[in-house]
Amino acid sequence: MKKHLLFVPIVALLLVAACSAKKDGPSKRVTDSLRRIDSLTKVDSLQKAAELNFPKDTALDNTARFIAGLPQLNNNPLSALEKDKYWIDFRTQMDANWKKMYETRLTKMSEWEKDVFSKSVNDSLKLFYPFSGPDFLHANFLYPRTKEYVMAALEPVREVPALDKLSEKDRDRFLDSLGNSLRDIFNKSYFITKHMQKDLWQVKGVLPLFYFFMERSGYELMQQKFMTVDSAGNEKDVEPKKISQYKIQGVKFVLRNLETKKLKTVYYFSTDISNDGIAKSPGLVKFLKARAPFNTFVKSASYCMHDGKSFSSIRSIVLENTVTLFQDDTGVPYRFFDKKPEWKAQLFGDYIAPVEDFSRRLYQADLDSAFKRGSQPLPFSLGYHWSTRKQHYMFFGKEMIQSNK
Repeated sequence: MKKHLLFVPIVALLLVAACSAKKDGPSKRVTDSLRRIDSLTKVDSLQKAAELNFPKDTALDNTARFIAGLPQLNNNPLSALEKDKYWIDFRTQMDANWKKMYETRLTKMSEWEKDVFSKSVNDSLKLFYPFSGPDFLHANFLYPRTKEYVMAALEPVREVPALDKLSEKDRDRFLDSLGNSLRDIFNKSYFITKHMQKDLWQVKGVLPLFYFFMERSGYELMQQKFMTVDSAGNEKDVEPKKISQYKIQGVKFVLRNLETKKLKTVYYFSTDISNDGIAKSPGLVKFLKARAPFNTFVKSASYCMHDGKSFSSIRSIVLENTVTLFQDDTGVPYRFFDKKPEWKAQLFGDYIAPVEDFSRRLYQADLDSAFKRGSQPLPFSLGYHWSTRKQHYMFFGKEMIQSNK
């Protein structure tokens, strides 16, 4: 009997609800839906208009194309320099190197990103790439739809000289040094510090490498600002000639994809992210935390975050503010994720001991065991094991991540 007594008011409530819905009528819900669609369409249209009408520094983009070994899109002072035999040789060599790298590595990364990686990454979040150097290239191929990258490393930021004002000899020397600085990325997928120290002295910092990767990856360079961050983590514009005076030497790029017309913002900070460096630059931490939660990418990072005495601060920043972390074994040690229920893991490729350039003590037995229990294929080579192609990557997520098996 009690069941029947309960049933009656429930039915009554359902009838009232149904009547209320009829009272409003389906047209109201449809109207609300149409308003929402109309509103979203309006916002999307305004965003597209803003992207299409974003002011472009044409002279900057012209310089970037010349440095990338790409022909000018308009007649300007650099057009005549394209007849320089050295530039023609540089372009021919860069075309060949790019084509080889694209076919052997970048296309495989792009296909894998679409088929596998994108299923687990919330690309509406910002990307943090510590120990990056000027490696916009691989960040872009793994996170192509992400609208903002924050990159940090030691390599310096300096103003690019006016190439049309240089002598032919100095311009040729500039392009030669640029080609040399790219050789490790073409062949091995990472920069070698001692090579960079020599080559970047000739090309005056990381900007030419950023230009090369951005333009060759299908972007036009819209704006560039030299900047730093203050103690509160706020951006502060800096005169280019004074950038070397700051502990946090930054550059902010705004790019536009030539195909999709979407804008992307890239911050690069030349600064010390060891414990001592972070202690002296609290503004950088505030700048990063203001962008949290974010995705993090770590590649070929010299095992710095294995050093608890010197790099525990940046490791903590990564662990505390990251939603997903994609890294090789040079990033955060596996023990920080193993048996931690808040982190879900996917493993890719084959784990082997660190290369001879690094201590064998960095070998992680627990990580080896995890890979032996099972991993998914990794169709491209990206990292220190370029000679054997026995590469591996780990994906850790705090959100529920979809299995790609």
